[in-house]
Amino acid sequence: MVAPEAAAVVRASSSVLRGVVNQASGTPSLPNMHEGLIELHEILREWCEAARSTSKVVELILADQPHLAKAAHPHSNHYAGPVPFRRSFARRTLARRTRREIDALMSPSAPLAQKWSGTRRRQAARRNLRSMMHVYCPDLLSEFDRAVEARVAWVDSHHAELNEVINSRRGDGRLSRVRHEMTVTADKLETVRAELSALIQERYPMGAVSD
Repeated sequence: MVAPEAAAVVRASSSVLRGVVNQASGTPSLPNMHEGLIELHEILREWCEAARSTSKVVELILADQPHLAKAAHPHSNHYAGPVPFRRSFARRTLARRTRREIDALMSPSAPLAQKWSGTRRRQAARRNLRSMMHVYCPDLLSEFDRAVEARVAWVDSHHAELNEVINSRRGDGRLSRVRHEMTVTADKLETVRAELSALIQERYPMGAVSD
């Protein structure tokens, strides 16, 4: 026989559990746009800092300062994680890792309980930061997507080449050829970061009530 106190605890626990399940499996809610934009801005800010480090590495090599370039290399855009961990190229580049973080933020997977229902899963897929940006700032979203893809493509194309030049500690014509695109793609990231910052400050001034 279950004691009255124990029975009450069981009933309360069951009620809480049902509430959690119902909330998880109910209609997905829209994300907090303010919080999402802030986090997106911070991801971009960190990426821009890494991009500046990559530019510094290239400039040091072109200035015939290879030892300083090698020391700055681990902090650059196209590198993520210590060399002894010989992971795959796709995982090792900071640009690809950052894009995965951006995708997870802007278009996250539906909670497990909502995945059980095709309708709820599709609703969750539509109720995300990317969808909200399509409505409120489509031009910025388009510019953002182009900047991200351009930088990742540049890193993909020149990751091995930059590593080879840095390890050989010798600059040559190859760096001069990639220098322009490196600068352009980094500048595009900086531009969308600044525009995102301006949007946040305009839409959510200090002290204003959030979404």
